[in-house]
Amino acid sequence: MQKILKSFLSMFKRLFVRDKIELSVLEEEAIRTPLKTILINLFHNKLAIIGIIGFVLILLFSFVGSQLFPVSRTYIELTNSSIRPGRKFLKYPKELNEKKIVKIVSGVSFSVALTDDGNLTVWGIECNRLMRNVSDLILEIPNDIKNANIVDIEAGSRFVICTDDRGNFYGWGLYSNGQTEMPAMIAQRFKYGGAKIVRMVAGTQWSAVLGDDGYLHVWGSQQSRINFLVPVEVEGRIVNMVASENNMILVLDDGSLCAIGMAGTEYYEQLPAVLSDGTVRAEKIVSTNRNVLVVDERGDVHLWGSIENKGNVLPDGINNGEVAYIDAGYKNFAVINTSGELFVWGANDLKQLEVPKNLSGFTKVFVDFFQFYAMDDEGTIVGAWGNKGYLWGSDQFGRDMFTRIIHGGRISLTVGAISVAISIVLAIIVGLSSGFFGGWVDHLLMRLTDIFESIPFFPIAITLSYVIGHRMEQINKLYVIMITIGVLGWMGLARMIRAQLLVEREKDFVLAARALGIKQRSIMVRHILPNVFNFVIIGITLGYASALLLEAGLSFLGFGVKEPDPSWGNMLTSAQESTVIQYFWWRWVIPALFVIGAALSINMLGDALREAMDPRSNER
Repeated sequence: MQKILKSFLSMFKRLFVRDKIELSVLEEEAIRTPLKTILINLFHNKLAIIGIIGFVLILLFSFVGSQLFPVSRTYIELTNSSIRPGRKFLKYPKELNEKKIVKIVSGVSFSVALTDDGNLTVWGIECNRLMRNVSDLILEIPNDIKNANIVDIEAGSRFVICTDDRGNFYGWGLYSNGQTEMPAMIAQRFKYGGAKIVRMVAGTQWSAVLGDDGYLHVWGSQQSRINFLVPVEVEGRIVNMVASENNMILVLDDGSLCAIGMAGTEYYEQLPAVLSDGTVRAEKIVSTNRNVLVVDERGDVHLWGSIENKGNVLPDGINNGEVAYIDAGYKNFAVINTSGELFVWGANDLKQLEVPKNLSGFTKVFVDFFQFYAMDDEGTIVGAWGNKGYLWGSDQFGRDMFTRIIHGGRISLTVGAISVAISIVLAIIVGLSSGFFGGWVDHLLMRLTDIFESIPFFPIAITLSYVIGHRMEQINKLYVIMITIGVLGWMGLARMIRAQLLVEREKDFVLAARALGIKQRSIMVRHILPNVFNFVIIGITLGYASALLLEAGLSFLGFGVKEPDPSWGNMLTSAQESTVIQYFWWRWVIPALFVIGAALSINMLGDALREAMDPRSNER
């Protein structure tokens, strides 16, 4: 009897444990909510995970990045236009540390060092690697220059000129106006006339040389030849010169200064009388593009020119009689006083004023365009700062593509989000009302939907954007774009909601709610809407991608977000030019990739949501 009871209890225990396990599984299935089921289905979909990660990264890139990397709407720097992606502007070859550097000059994307053995070393990035018919490769020094003993160099924005110990002139780089090749008439003067080159200046698209006979020669762009006409009374008396793009200060043999070029500029008009009439002699002189700095024979400092970036204001600490060294770049001055302190002022658009904190041991600073190199007495670079380059290149106005992509994404994503919100609200109102009430309400709303569907989107959107928005401020134009996309994009989702509602309104729970006397609005909002909300969520994701592409299309055509505000669409506008497509790929490929990436990630998420919310997807 005891054995029978023990066997029975053992069998019952086994049965109970097995039933308990099965029951726990059933309970787990029973208490799983629809939301939990959707989430499980969603995160089992690899494409959904990729879409979520991609979209979140794009959101963080655009909205968090816009706080970390501010952008100026008004910033333009044409000298830096269409520079290839790269951050190597300041990465000089380490072998230069074993040589004595005599001079460093820089263009917009490269630098060249002249060492005491007469050789040149160049670093940076190419300006236009594919444009061989317009520009030589700036990083490839021609063989005849490699074999020469170079004694002086100067750099324009995208080219280099130099002379050797025999008085020969060389140049390479951008030669669209012949600025790298000395005209035959000028070359013959130096070759057969006995004159030697003592000073060179290189601009954006022009070059100038000064001979020891006191004559100045300028060639290159036609504008430079017009601007830099030397007065007859000073010909043969010039001993030095500095220049901006439109003006030049000539140092004459008596130490006085003479301004030539475009009259009316501060650079030209504000030349101090004590320097122009020879009361004091100019000893040291440098020039930015719009300002001039002079140290005279008494050690007094003179500064004049444009007030832009406070270029005409001496920093505290620079005193008369205490200046040991001066140099100037395109928008900046650098001064070292007799105590060894370095002062840098002017623009800071490209981090020109961010001098390394641990900088020491320097006795001179070479400044040219936007790069700074501090040197010691041994001719070794001890620090470099300024423009490191553009991670994703620059656009046609010299603006950083990286920061504009960030801020353009914020605008494009915001326009898309608000547009889809407007269209979703309209779709819900029309779809619910039409499907629930039926009858004449259904007929009226569906015919209204047919009318909106028959409207061609782009012609109407372009017309509205022009007629309503062309006199508005930019923020109001954005509102017009968002409303236009939203009002013309709700019809498909409204029909889907109506179709689902026709099914839901005939179900028992709706009939029971009506029998209980619940109000029509309450039935529609509290009981039916949750059952069609799956379609709304899917509509939001897929509609967002469509709105994003529509904004990009409108901006690409010039009827959406306008310059100078960036958006991914208007950044693609330059792709309408064959030259940009062929040579400046970064100006259209990068924004296009972001548009495609954002739309693709949202579509992947939308498709995954549609599958996750489909009851048949649970049958596995």
